[in-house]
Amino acid sequence: MKEDEPKAEENAEVAWMTTGKAYLEVMDDLLPFLTVAEQVVYQRLFRLSHVRGMPFTRCRYSELCKICGVSTSTLQRALRGLRAKKLVKTVWQSHGASTFHVQLLSTLPTRPAFLPRKGLGSTTRTVSVRTPPLYAAFTAEDRDLFLACKRSLSPQTLNRITEQAVEWLTERSDDDPQAFSDEALRDKVDELVVREVFGPERQVKYASVLARVDAYGRGRET
Repeated sequence: MKEDEPKAEENAEVAWMTTGKAYLEVMDDLLPFLTVAEQVVYQRLFRLSHVRGMPFTRCRYSELCKICGVSTSTLQRALRGLRAKKLVKTVWQSHGASTFHVQLLSTLPTRPAFLPRKGLGSTTRTVSVRTPPLYAAFTAEDRDLFLACKRSLSPQTLNRITEQAVEWLTERSDDDPQAFSDEALRDKVDELVVREVFGPERQVKYASVLARVDAYGRGRET
């Protein structure tokens, strides 16, 4: 039995080194290019799968919402994004635990399109959008202030704001968290951030810009 102990310790050390390498890959190469909600959900699924030595985990949606600290609509939105990015595959069960297969970047056959190309030295996520963000209409000074304030918000605050945005848009999409676009979510998050970090005078200054977000709800009602 004692002869097997060094081998067991060696195997355990190798396993932890592999897990640590995968974790650094997630933190450095993946998370910066995911939304806040996607980051929360992916990290939890990574903890429940690869940290336990398996590429998958089984969990009820209600349990996953609880341990991620998000609503059902936010979870559904995050999983939709992770599936589109080929990072998570879901086998859903209505009366039992669903199976979540969690992919690592190193296990994907090709580099995902949502990541910047290697060798370009860019750390900025490039997303094809049809309309500019709200802050594009701000003055240069206010735009810099908005971006600096947004970057300074804690992950908890950004998660709360994202969840509020998802719930607001879901209510205006016939309770379908997948019906609205990523641009609509982007704009609603930025509008809520503006109301969080800008004072009353600046909010009044950009009232017409912020009203553009409300048009989403009015447009669906007409």
